[in-house]
Amino acid sequence: MRIGIVGAGWWAGFAHLPAFQSAGAQIGGVWSRTLAKAQQIAERAGAPAFVRYEDLLTHCDAVAICTTDNTHAPLSIQALQAGKHLFLDKPIARSVAEGQAILEAARAHGRTGLTAFTSRGDLAAETARRRVEAGELGEVLYVRGLFHGGYMGDPAGPTPWRAKAELGGAGGAVADLGAHLFDLVRMVTGLEFSEVMAQASIHLPRPDPVTNYDEGAVLARLGSASGAFSLSRVHIGGVQVLELEVQGTRGALRLQPAMWGQGGSGRLWLAHRPGDYREVSPDPDLLRGRDPAWPWGHFQFAELARRFLEAAAQNLPVTPSLEDGMAAQKVIDAAVTSSQHNAWTQV
Repeated sequence: MRIGIVGAGWWAGFAHLPAFQSAGAQIGGVWSRTLAKAQQIAERAGAPAFVRYEDLLTHCDAVAICTTDNTHAPLSIQALQAGKHLFLDKPIARSVAEGQAILEAARAHGRTGLTAFTSRGDLAAETARRRVEAGELGEVLYVRGLFHGGYMGDPAGPTPWRAKAELGGAGGAVADLGAHLFDLVRMVTGLEFSEVMAQASIHLPRPDPVTNYDEGAVLARLGSASGAFSLSRVHIGGVQVLELEVQGTRGALRLQPAMWGQGGSGRLWLAHRPGDYREVSPDPDLLRGRDPAWPWGHFQFAELARRFLEAAAQNLPVTPSLEDGMAAQKVIDAAVTSSQHNAWTQV
């Protein structure tokens, strides 16, 4: 299957390109608004770089989109209308309305669509889901999670596109980091968010103004279980960390998916009630031919690319789906609304 790489930023070259190469795809070409950047990635792939998006679409069977969030909907819909399968980086869009338009286009044209959540291909995260599905935790009582990063911790630093609502959506860190965390909760526990109560803020004024949230605290109802989540892009004092803890009637788990370094470096701890955490090794059969020494990003996306190629070849659904992307986006939008109105908001 021929894959068109859409976007030529760091993540496209670091994760998307090597993942599809590892999965055995042919790279049909690369398109970016900046031709010189597209040419750099295209040269690595031994593929052409295109000036026009329409020309890339004639040289591929599917697209892997890694662009600013404001372009996800128009680029995805154009590709789907041209009969291409869709591998779309998270979040699915800037809003539920934009995400719904993508989903409807995929359904109308009968194409396979995947939302690329990194942790869905993480070894420790997949092992955690298996343990929950096997009943080791019993009924889930409550969930706690955080995603803290300091990539905007310097108020004198530049303002990236992600901090502009018109490009990255109103959620800011609640969207950029929350998409990962909210989907991880759904993946590991199988629970769905029903209501949220959020407080989100812009904390660090900059010469180039920030127009979406630096940080957010989100309370959630997930059926009979409760959740509490912390998200920040201005969190200094340590390395970036994504962590999820699930407490159940029979046991508990603590999960840290891989973050930088080697792809297989995620960690998982389990406890039986009553008792203390002990670290457990990931299930080796979940490697599925990957080398845990591969770089983070490449390692996780290689599994997502494998699933996508297999599903698209047979025009079948795939996980994580566009519907999974929409589920996370609904939590994001509800959290933004809750923060604006200081009220519990249905997801």
